[in-house]
Amino acid sequence: MARFLVDLMLMRLGRWLRLLGQDVKNPAGPGEDEGLLSLAKSEGRTLITRDRRLAEACRHADGKCILIRSSGIEEQLAELAEEGVPLVLKPRRCTICNAPLQKIESGSQEMGTWCCPACKKLYWKGGHWQKMEKMLQTVRSIHSRMNGIDQNEKDQQSP
Repeated sequence: MARFLVDLMLMRLGRWLRLLGQDVKNPAGPGEDEGLLSLAKSEGRTLITRDRRLAEACRHADGKCILIRSSGIEEQLAELAEEGVPLVLKPRRCTICNAPLQKIESGSQEMGTWCCPACKKLYWKGGHWQKMEKMLQTVRSIHSRMNGIDQNEKDQQSP
């Protein structure tokens, strides 16, 4: 599984990637580009940035980098889908600290509940889960349009 490092401009995108089960690190704070490049390279992470100069520097340093061009979260996620990031909600990582989540056993299998052992944040499949799924449907439609596939045509083709 890929590991990512988002720059400060893409912290919200980083949280969404964690909701999708991805290992995403945030920078500790504002810093020099060289520090981000060094961290990404030393930990084997793909740098995700909107900074063209940083992306170019990453490529010159033989690092892995994804340059995000859009400013809206839906379009940003669609750009990452174009890079092969799956758009499926998977509660594996804490959206705050990136620690692996632990499943909390409960009587109801449908109401999944998880806890972050590091920061103690709780996660569950509530009404907000459906809103996130709906947003991901929008992202999938945007991604399909990016590839020249109209979502309605795709829906009509499936049995």
